[in-house]
Amino acid sequence: MISVPITPATAQPARTLAGSIRRVLQRLLADPAPLERTIAGTLAQRSLVAAANTGILDALIDPPGSHGHDLARLCHCSPDGVDILLHALAGAGLLSRCGRGWRVRRSYTTLLRKESFLRSWLDYSDTVIAPALLSLEDSVRNGKPEGLSRLYGHDRQDFYAAVANDPVNGPIFSKFMRAYSSINRETVARQSVFSGPVNILDLGGGDGDLAMAIVTHHPEAKVTVADLPVVIERTSQSFSTHPHASRLKTAGVDLLQDSLPGGYDIILCAHVIDILSPEEISGLLTKAREALAPKGKLVVFTPVTADHGRGPLINSLMGIYFLALARGKGRFYSTRRLREIAADCGFKAFRDIPLPCDEVLLIGERGN
Repeated sequence: MISVPITPATAQPARTLAGSIRRVLQRLLADPAPLERTIAGTLAQRSLVAAANTGILDALIDPPGSHGHDLARLCHCSPDGVDILLHALAGAGLLSRCGRGWRVRRSYTTLLRKESFLRSWLDYSDTVIAPALLSLEDSVRNGKPEGLSRLYGHDRQDFYAAVANDPVNGPIFSKFMRAYSSINRETVARQSVFSGPVNILDLGGGDGDLAMAIVTHHPEAKVTVADLPVVIERTSQSFSTHPHASRLKTAGVDLLQDSLPGGYDIILCAHVIDILSPEEISGLLTKAREALAPKGKLVVFTPVTADHGRGPLINSLMGIYFLALARGKGRFYSTRRLREIAADCGFKAFRDIPLPCDEVLLIGERGN
Protein backbone atom coordinates (compact mmCIF):
# COMPACT_ATOMS: atom_id res chain seq x y z
CA MET A 1 0.00 0.00 0.00
CA ILE A 2 1.47 3.37 -1.00
CA SER A 3 0.26 6.67 0.36
CA VAL A 4 -0.12 9.77 -1.78
CA PRO A 5 0.51 12.48 0.84
CA ILE A 6 -1.76 15.46 1.09
CA THR A 7 0.38 18.59 1.22
CA PRO A 8 -0.34 22.31 0.92
CA ALA A 9 0.69 22.08 -2.73
CA THR A 10 -2.12 19.63 -3.36
CA ALA A 11 -4.67 21.24 -1.06
CA GLN A 12 -6.74 22.58 -4.00
CA PRO A 13 -6.65 19.80 -6.61
CA ALA A 14 -8.11 20.12 -10.07
CA ARG A 15 -11.77 19.38 -10.67
CA THR A 16 -11.25 15.70 -11.39
CA LEU A 17 -12.70 12.55 -9.88
CA ALA A 18 -9.53 12.10 -7.81
CA GLY A 19 -9.67 15.72 -6.75
CA SER A 20 -13.30 15.38 -5.70
CA ILE A 21 -12.49 12.33 -3.57
CA ARG A 22 -9.63 14.17 -1.91
CA ARG A 23 -11.74 17.25 -1.16
CA VAL A 24 -14.42 15.07 0.45
CA LEU A 25 -11.81 13.36 2.62
CA GLN A 26 -10.27 16.68 3.63
CA ARG A 27 -13.67 18.07 4.66
CA LEU A 28 -14.74 15.03 6.66
CA LEU A 29 -11.55 13.79 8.28
CA ALA A 30 -8.80 15.32 10.37
CA ASP A 31 -6.39 12.64 9.08
CA PRO A 32 -7.53 11.41 5.66
CA ALA A 33 -4.24 9.64 4.85
CA PRO A 34 -5.23 6.12 6.07
CA LEU A 35 -8.45 6.09 4.05
CA GLU A 36 -6.77 7.61 1.00
CA ARG A 37 -3.96 5.04 1.27
CA THR A 38 -6.51 2.23 1.36
CA ILE A 39 -8.46 3.55 -1.62
CA ALA A 40 -5.32 4.08 -3.71
CA GLY A 41 -3.52 0.91 -2.64
CA THR A 42 -4.71 -1.44 -5.39
CA LEU A 43 -4.04 1.06 -8.19
CA ALA A 44 -0.61 1.91 -6.83
CA GLN A 45 0.50 -1.71 -6.51
CA ARG A 46 -0.85 -2.65 -9.92
CA SER A 47 1.05 0.29 -11.41
CA LEU A 48 4.28 -0.95 -9.87
CA VAL A 49 3.63 -4.52 -11.07
CA ALA A 50 2.98 -3.24 -14.60
CA ALA A 51 6.21 -1.24 -14.55
CA ALA A 52 8.14 -4.32 -13.40
CA ASN A 53 6.57 -6.71 -15.92
CA THR A 54 7.11 -4.39 -18.90
CA GLY A 55 10.74 -3.62 -18.05
CA ILE A 56 9.97 0.03 -17.43
CA LEU A 57 10.94 -0.17 -13.75
CA ASP A 58 14.40 -1.54 -14.52
CA ALA A 59 14.93 1.13 -17.18
CA LEU A 60 14.10 3.81 -14.58
CA ILE A 61 16.75 2.41 -12.25
CA ASP A 62 19.73 1.54 -14.46
CA PRO A 63 20.58 3.69 -16.30
CA PRO A 64 18.44 6.25 -14.48
CA GLY A 65 16.67 9.19 -15.98
CA SER A 66 14.56 8.20 -18.96
CA HIS A 67 12.03 10.13 -21.02
CA GLY A 68 8.63 8.58 -21.63
CA HIS A 69 9.17 8.24 -25.40
CA ASP A 70 12.55 6.55 -24.88
CA LEU A 71 11.00 4.11 -22.41
CA ALA A 72 8.14 3.34 -24.81
CA ARG A 73 10.57 2.53 -27.60
CA LEU A 74 12.91 0.52 -25.34
CA CYS A 75 10.13 -1.52 -23.71
CA HIS A 76 7.89 -1.85 -26.80
CA CYS A 77 5.00 -0.05 -25.16
CA SER A 78 2.52 2.65 -26.10
CA PRO A 79 3.91 6.18 -25.53
CA ASP A 80 0.59 7.31 -24.06
CA GLY A 81 0.41 4.22 -21.84
CA VAL A 82 3.94 4.78 -20.56
CA ASP A 83 3.23 8.47 -19.89
CA ILE A 84 0.14 7.64 -17.84
CA LEU A 85 2.00 4.92 -15.92
CA LEU A 86 4.91 7.26 -15.14
CA HIS A 87 2.61 9.89 -13.73
CA ALA A 88 0.86 7.25 -11.61
CA LEU A 89 4.20 6.12 -10.14
CA ALA A 90 5.27 9.71 -9.60
CA GLY A 91 1.99 10.48 -7.85
CA ALA A 92 2.60 7.48 -5.61
CA GLY A 93 5.92 9.04 -4.60
CA LEU A 94 8.18 6.45 -6.27
CA LEU A 95 9.69 8.64 -9.03
CA SER A 96 11.49 11.95 -9.16
CA ARG A 97 12.40 14.19 -12.06
CA CYS A 98 15.75 13.73 -13.80
CA GLY A 99 16.11 16.52 -16.31
CA ARG A 100 13.09 16.19 -18.61
CA GLY A 101 12.71 12.51 -17.77
CA TRP A 102 12.00 10.37 -14.74
CA ARG A 103 13.95 8.08 -12.42
CA VAL A 104 13.18 5.92 -9.42
CA ARG A 105 13.86 7.93 -6.28
CA ARG A 106 17.38 7.23 -5.04
CA SER A 107 16.17 5.94 -1.67
CA TYR A 108 14.15 3.20 -3.45
CA THR A 109 16.59 2.01 -6.12
CA THR A 110 18.15 -0.79 -4.04
CA LEU A 111 14.76 -1.94 -2.78
CA LEU A 112 13.29 -2.15 -6.28
CA ARG A 113 16.13 -3.78 -8.21
CA LYS A 114 15.31 -7.00 -10.03
CA GLU A 115 16.73 -9.44 -7.44
CA SER A 116 15.43 -7.60 -4.37
CA PHE A 117 12.94 -8.94 -1.85
CA LEU A 118 10.30 -6.45 -2.95
CA ARG A 119 10.51 -7.60 -6.55
CA SER A 120 10.04 -11.23 -5.50
CA TRP A 121 7.06 -10.07 -3.43
CA LEU A 122 5.55 -8.25 -6.42
CA ASP A 123 5.96 -11.37 -8.56
CA TYR A 124 4.41 -13.63 -5.91
CA SER A 125 1.63 -11.16 -5.18
CA ASP A 126 0.79 -10.77 -8.87
CA THR A 127 0.74 -14.47 -9.79
CA VAL A 128 -0.57 -16.10 -6.61
CA ILE A 129 -2.00 -13.70 -4.04
CA ALA A 130 -4.00 -11.39 -6.33
CA PRO A 131 -5.99 -14.21 -7.99
CA ALA A 132 -6.67 -15.79 -4.58
CA LEU A 133 -7.95 -12.51 -3.13
CA LEU A 134 -10.77 -12.49 -5.68
CA SER A 135 -12.35 -15.04 -3.32
CA LEU A 136 -11.75 -12.99 -0.17
CA GLU A 137 -15.44 -12.26 0.45
CA ASP A 138 -16.25 -15.96 0.40
CA SER A 139 -13.34 -16.62 2.77
CA VAL A 140 -14.66 -14.01 5.18
CA ARG A 141 -18.13 -15.57 5.09
CA ASN A 142 -16.98 -19.18 5.36
CA GLY A 143 -13.75 -18.89 7.32
CA LYS A 144 -12.04 -21.07 4.71
CA PRO A 145 -9.25 -20.39 2.17
CA GLU A 146 -11.53 -20.10 -0.85
CA GLY A 147 -8.64 -18.65 -2.85
CA LEU A 148 -6.96 -22.06 -2.58
CA SER A 149 -9.94 -23.62 -4.35
CA ARG A 150 -9.79 -20.90 -7.03
CA LEU A 151 -6.14 -21.69 -7.75
CA TYR A 152 -5.98 -25.45 -7.26
CA GLY A 153 -9.51 -26.86 -7.21
CA HIS A 154 -11.95 -27.77 -4.47
CA ASP A 155 -10.18 -31.03 -3.57
CA ARG A 156 -7.09 -29.19 -2.32
CA GLN A 157 -6.83 -28.73 1.44
CA ASP A 158 -3.22 -27.59 1.93
CA PHE A 159 -1.78 -24.62 0.04
CA TYR A 160 1.81 -25.41 0.99
CA ALA A 161 1.60 -28.96 -0.33
CA ALA A 162 -0.16 -27.72 -3.49
CA VAL A 163 2.34 -24.98 -4.27
CA ALA A 164 5.29 -27.29 -3.58
CA ASN A 165 4.04 -29.50 -6.43
CA ASP A 166 3.20 -26.58 -8.75
CA PRO A 167 5.83 -26.31 -11.52
CA VAL A 168 4.88 -22.68 -12.25
CA ASN A 169 4.01 -21.08 -8.92
CA GLY A 170 6.21 -23.36 -6.80
CA PRO A 171 9.51 -21.71 -7.83
CA ILE A 172 7.93 -18.26 -7.47
CA PHE A 173 6.80 -19.09 -3.93
CA SER A 174 10.18 -20.59 -3.03
CA LYS A 175 12.04 -17.53 -4.36
CA PHE A 176 9.78 -15.22 -2.38
CA MET A 177 10.18 -17.17 0.86
CA ARG A 178 13.95 -17.30 0.46
CA ALA A 179 14.11 -13.56 -0.16
CA TYR A 180 11.75 -12.85 2.73
CA SER A 181 13.62 -15.07 5.17
CA SER A 182 16.96 -13.64 4.10
CA ILE A 183 16.15 -10.20 5.53
CA ASN A 184 17.10 -11.27 9.08
CA ARG A 185 18.52 -14.75 8.39
CA GLU A 186 22.16 -13.99 9.15
CA THR A 187 21.27 -11.98 12.25
CA VAL A 188 19.24 -14.90 13.60
CA ALA A 189 21.82 -17.51 12.61
CA ARG A 190 24.55 -15.72 14.57
CA GLN A 191 22.61 -15.68 17.84
CA SER A 192 24.46 -17.16 20.81
CA VAL A 193 21.52 -19.44 21.65
CA PHE A 194 22.77 -21.74 18.86
CA SER A 195 26.37 -21.84 20.16
CA GLY A 196 27.98 -24.97 21.55
CA PRO A 197 27.21 -28.66 20.93
CA VAL A 198 23.46 -28.18 20.51
CA ASN A 199 21.07 -30.41 18.58
CA ILE A 200 18.40 -28.31 16.85
CA LEU A 201 15.08 -29.34 15.31
CA ASP A 202 13.99 -26.76 12.73
CA LEU A 203 10.21 -27.08 12.30
CA GLY A 204 8.96 -26.13 8.84
CA GLY A 205 12.50 -25.25 7.78
CA GLY A 206 11.68 -25.43 4.07
CA ASP A 207 14.70 -25.22 1.80
CA GLY A 208 17.02 -25.28 4.80
CA ASP A 209 18.66 -21.89 4.23
CA LEU A 210 18.49 -20.91 7.92
CA ALA A 211 19.76 -24.34 9.01
CA MET A 212 22.76 -24.01 6.68
CA ALA A 213 23.47 -20.52 8.00
CA ILE A 214 23.37 -21.76 11.61
CA VAL A 215 25.86 -24.60 11.10
CA THR A 216 28.11 -22.22 9.17
CA HIS A 217 28.28 -19.78 12.09
CA HIS A 218 28.35 -22.40 14.87
CA PRO A 219 30.84 -25.23 14.27
CA GLU A 220 29.39 -27.51 16.96
CA ALA A 221 25.69 -27.12 16.15
CA LYS A 222 23.65 -29.81 14.39
CA VAL A 223 20.33 -29.07 12.69
CA THR A 224 17.53 -31.35 11.52
CA VAL A 225 14.94 -29.73 9.24
CA ALA A 226 11.44 -31.19 9.65
CA ASP A 227 8.95 -30.41 6.90
CA LEU A 228 6.54 -32.05 4.46
CA PRO A 229 8.12 -34.97 2.56
CA VAL A 230 7.68 -33.23 -0.81
CA VAL A 231 9.65 -30.25 0.55
CA ILE A 232 12.31 -32.37 2.24
CA GLU A 233 13.29 -33.99 -1.06
CA ARG A 234 14.58 -30.63 -2.27
CA THR A 235 16.14 -29.77 1.10
CA SER A 236 18.09 -33.04 1.21
CA GLN A 237 19.59 -32.28 -2.18
CA SER A 238 20.78 -28.87 -0.98
CA PHE A 239 22.29 -30.39 2.17
CA SER A 240 24.15 -33.09 0.26
CA THR A 241 26.49 -30.57 -1.37
CA HIS A 242 26.93 -28.31 1.65
CA PRO A 243 30.41 -28.09 3.26
CA HIS A 244 28.88 -29.01 6.64
CA ALA A 245 26.57 -31.74 5.34
CA SER A 246 27.51 -34.07 8.22
CA ARG A 247 25.74 -31.71 10.65
CA LEU A 248 22.59 -31.28 8.54
CA LYS A 249 19.72 -33.79 8.48
CA THR A 250 16.10 -33.87 7.33
CA ALA A 251 12.88 -35.48 8.55
CA GLY A 252 9.67 -35.80 6.55
CA VAL A 253 6.97 -34.71 8.99
CA ASP A 254 3.48 -33.26 8.88
CA LEU A 255 3.84 -30.82 11.77
CA LEU A 256 0.17 -30.92 12.73
CA GLN A 257 -0.57 -34.61 12.22
CA ASP A 258 2.66 -36.40 13.16
CA SER A 259 4.58 -36.69 16.41
CA LEU A 260 7.96 -34.99 16.53
CA PRO A 261 11.30 -36.76 16.97
CA GLY A 262 12.65 -36.16 20.48
CA GLY A 263 15.78 -35.41 22.44
CA TYR A 264 16.60 -31.98 21.01
CA ASP A 265 18.25 -29.10 22.82
CA ILE A 266 16.45 -26.45 20.75
CA ILE A 267 13.17 -26.41 18.82
CA LEU A 268 13.28 -23.68 16.16
CA CYS A 269 10.07 -22.31 14.61
CA ALA A 270 11.09 -19.89 11.85
CA HIS A 271 8.26 -18.32 9.84
CA VAL A 272 5.94 -21.22 10.62
CA ILE A 273 3.90 -20.07 13.64
CA ASP A 274 2.15 -17.47 11.52
CA ILE A 275 0.42 -20.02 9.28
CA LEU A 276 -1.39 -21.58 12.27
CA SER A 277 -4.42 -20.77 14.38
CA PRO A 278 -3.90 -20.20 18.13
CA GLU A 279 -5.24 -23.71 18.81
CA GLU A 280 -2.84 -25.21 16.27
CA ILE A 281 0.08 -23.27 17.75
CA SER A 282 -0.80 -24.68 21.16
CA GLY A 283 -0.85 -28.20 19.76
CA LEU A 284 2.48 -27.76 17.99
CA LEU A 285 4.22 -26.17 20.98
CA THR A 286 2.91 -28.90 23.27
CA LYS A 287 4.53 -31.46 20.99
CA ALA A 288 7.66 -29.30 20.83
CA ARG A 289 7.93 -29.27 24.62
CA GLU A 290 7.72 -33.06 24.66
CA ALA A 291 10.44 -33.29 21.99
CA LEU A 292 12.85 -31.11 23.99
CA ALA A 293 15.44 -32.37 26.42
CA PRO A 294 15.22 -31.06 30.02
CA LYS A 295 16.15 -27.35 30.07
CA GLY A 296 15.74 -27.25 26.29
CA LYS A 297 14.80 -24.02 24.54
CA LEU A 298 12.08 -22.90 22.19
CA VAL A 299 13.17 -20.30 19.59
CA VAL A 300 10.48 -18.57 17.52
CA PHE A 301 11.50 -16.34 14.61
CA THR A 302 8.47 -14.53 13.22
CA PRO A 303 6.95 -11.23 12.08
CA VAL A 304 4.76 -9.65 14.73
CA THR A 305 1.99 -7.12 15.16
CA ALA A 306 1.74 -4.49 17.89
CA ASP A 307 0.39 -5.53 21.28
CA HIS A 308 -2.34 -2.86 21.01
CA GLY A 309 -3.57 -4.48 17.77
CA ARG A 310 -3.07 -1.54 15.38
CA GLY A 311 -0.25 -2.15 12.95
CA PRO A 312 2.28 -2.26 11.58
CA LEU A 313 0.40 -1.96 8.31
CA ILE A 314 1.82 -4.82 6.22
CA ASN A 315 1.94 -7.32 9.09
CA SER A 316 -1.67 -6.55 9.99
CA LEU A 317 -2.83 -6.96 6.39
CA MET A 318 -1.10 -10.32 5.97
CA GLY A 319 -3.88 -11.99 7.94
CA ILE A 320 -6.04 -11.47 4.84
CA TYR A 321 -3.51 -13.44 2.78
CA PHE A 322 -3.62 -16.34 5.24
CA LEU A 323 -7.42 -16.24 5.35
CA ALA A 324 -7.97 -16.26 1.59
CA LEU A 325 -5.21 -18.64 0.56
CA ALA A 326 -2.86 -20.15 3.11
CA ARG A 327 -5.02 -22.47 5.24
CA GLY A 328 -7.53 -19.78 6.26
CA LYS A 329 -6.33 -19.72 9.86
CA GLY A 330 -2.99 -17.96 10.28
CA ARG A 331 -2.00 -14.38 10.93
CA PHE A 332 0.91 -12.43 12.39
CA TYR A 333 0.54 -12.39 16.18
CA SER A 334 1.78 -9.94 18.78
CA THR A 335 4.76 -10.87 20.92
CA ARG A 336 2.54 -10.76 24.01
CA ARG A 337 0.06 -13.22 22.47
CA LEU A 338 2.84 -15.64 21.51
CA ARG A 339 4.26 -15.49 25.03
CA GLU A 340 0.82 -16.30 26.45
CA ILE A 341 0.33 -19.30 24.18
CA ALA A 342 3.84 -20.63 24.82
CA ALA A 343 3.45 -20.18 28.59
CA ASP A 344 0.21 -22.20 28.51
CA CYS A 345 2.18 -24.97 26.77
CA GLY A 346 4.78 -25.17 29.53
CA PHE A 347 7.47 -22.69 28.51
CA LYS A 348 8.94 -19.99 30.75
CA ALA A 349 11.72 -17.39 31.18
CA PHE A 350 11.00 -15.64 27.91
CA ARG A 351 13.19 -13.03 26.31
CA ASP A 352 12.64 -11.42 22.94
CA ILE A 353 15.09 -9.82 20.54
CA PRO A 354 13.52 -7.21 18.23
CA LEU A 355 14.66 -7.46 14.61
CA PRO A 356 14.38 -5.10 11.61
CA CYS A 357 11.21 -5.10 9.50
CA ASP A 358 8.92 -5.78 12.46
CA GLU A 359 10.19 -9.28 13.22
CA VAL A 360 11.20 -10.77 16.55
CA LEU A 361 13.22 -13.66 17.97
CA LEU A 362 11.34 -15.05 20.96
CA ILE A 363 13.29 -17.46 23.20
CA GLY A 364 11.75 -19.50 26.04
CA GLU A 365 12.83 -22.38 28.23
CA ARG A 366 11.13 -25.73 28.72
CA GLY A 367 9.39 -25.81 32.08
CA ASN A 368 9.51 -28.77 34.42
